[in-house]
Amino acid sequence: MKLKSLKIENFRNFDNVDVNLSNQNVIFGMNDVGKTNLMYALRFLLDRDVRKNGFKDTDYFKNDTNKIIKITLGIDLSDRDTSDDSKHIIAKVGGARSGTGSELDMFFFQVEGVYDESEYVGIPKIYWGNRLDELEELVQSGIFSPLDNLFKIVYLDPTIDLENTFSKNRKRLFDQKKLDSSDIAISNEIKGLGRTLNEKISSMGVIQTFQTNITEEYKKLKEEDISIEMKSEISINGYFGNLIPYIKRDNDDNIYPTSGDGRKKILAYSLFNHLIQEQEGNKIIIYLIEEPENSLHRSMQIALSKQLFESKVYTYFFLSTHSSELLYEMDNASLIRIHSKSRTNCESYIYHVEDTYKDVKKELNKSLATALFAEKVLLVEGPSEKVLFEKILEEVYPSYELNGGYLLEVDGINFEPYVKVLKALDIAPIVKTDNDLKAKRGQPKNFDLIGINRCLRLIDAPTKNAVEIDYFVTNDAGKEEKDLKLKEQLIYDKKIELFQENNEEIVQLKERNIFLSQIDLEHDLYEVIGERMEEILGDSPIQYLQSHKLLNMIELTKELKKEDCQLIINHNLFEALRKLVPDVN
Repeated sequence: MKLKSLKIENFRNFDNVDVNLSNQNVIFGMNDVGKTNLMYALRFLLDRDVRKNGFKDTDYFKNDTNKIIKITLGIDLSDRDTSDDSKHIIAKVGGARSGTGSELDMFFFQVEGVYDESEYVGIPKIYWGNRLDELEELVQSGIFSPLDNLFKIVYLDPTIDLENTFSKNRKRLFDQKKLDSSDIAISNEIKGLGRTLNEKISSMGVIQTFQTNITEEYKKLKEEDISIEMKSEISINGYFGNLIPYIKRDNDDNIYPTSGDGRKKILAYSLFNHLIQEQEGNKIIIYLIEEPENSLHRSMQIALSKQLFESKVYTYFFLSTHSSELLYEMDNASLIRIHSKSRTNCESYIYHVEDTYKDVKKELNKSLATALFAEKVLLVEGPSEKVLFEKILEEVYPSYELNGGYLLEVDGINFEPYVKVLKALDIAPIVKTDNDLKAKRGQPKNFDLIGINRCLRLIDAPTKNAVEIDYFVTNDAGKEEKDLKLKEQLIYDKKIELFQENNEEIVQLKERNIFLSQIDLEHDLYEVIGERMEEILGDSPIQYLQSHKLLNMIELTKELKKEDCQLIINHNLFEALRKLVPDVN
């Protein structure tokens, strides 16, 4: 079974949205844009405890109860020959599936809410079927529906509490019906020990004195033939009623209280996982996990990411989060961005880490995950560009991140996977890159236009053919040899020539927020603040910066003043940087 689609109509702040799903779904966006409401749409459909109360007038988009609420979940059953969950659904829905071949691949579950003016409530009606225009209404018995035999929704809210979770579920966790004969013998022994314990407690002088005094005080207020006795609850309520979890470290005989909000939260999740698997039999469990990062240290968030995206427990889940760390291990997930413009919108993208990037998945995700929470993202090639731009923004517009901007270093991984995801989620990507040339392997005179082509691929435009640069000279012995100084000059000249020849494409790229340097970042910088660079770095600042890019760029940025940074950001060569922020002076 594969979760495929979610359509929400006229529900809360959603007028009409379609979301592409996978079995692992990440919901993100600013506060108060509807992440919880999207979760509630699923709960109204699949959780009878939510559905039983019906739809209030405030559940209708803009309180318009004349329109019908519709929440429709689409699932893919094409793996029905191998998936137990798909087989389970097919067995339960029976004749609701009709047709042949690919017609049987999709199946839909839907809840409708038609508002009843006399009852002041929207009455939930449930439908299912493999044809959206011919769904079959399900007969409900009270609050129960055949749908409730298929799915179990587990909602984990941000304030999940260990003590309450453990206390409420103690009887389920330690069901005494499951005691075997050996357990029963031990239980009887414990009860005997409990009675002995109370006898010992009662024989203590301090206890006897307290019992006498408190009994006398009681009788002063109410004359009654009773006495007060102190007892341990172990023998009264049973030993299970007193159990609480403690921490025991490996190779340490001591036990420690389960303290710390983060550890308590992780343990509470563990209890839920255990309970659900114990109690729900063959129901398909879908987890709705809301902002679990609350109270979790960064390292625990990363650990939870691994559990969510790799553990079989969380086969199907929806996760709402503000934490980039929780996304480090995602591989095949639907990224669902909820954002507001004139009204709330949803954009979704099925994110798949291609084999090319498997070895650097965590690094790819780490960079991308933080960018997902921005409105516009400037992508730069490496750390030296990032260091420079951060310095400029710090001086000229330090609040750029608060206004939705973000700097993303692609760090040797090409721009394409980032741009593809950001554009799909309606996050504006801005690209700044060098006009690089690279010799073909085994063909030292033929150079690929990797800078220009890198940009053209981002707009799906035809790429350019390689060019020839002959930097070989004939030596005194009549043999050809490389002239590296000549090579450097010829490459420089060729870059300028190519930039001019491809002016039409470069203008088109700018219109798409893709900015190509005529040569590279260092030459751009020199054109704007050449004298200051010489003052700080010496007579050959471009070569100096290029020799140890990051370290030498740090050296430069330490000495840049606010007026230098204003000159840079306002220059046409750094238009990409201006795109990240509002108007600057």
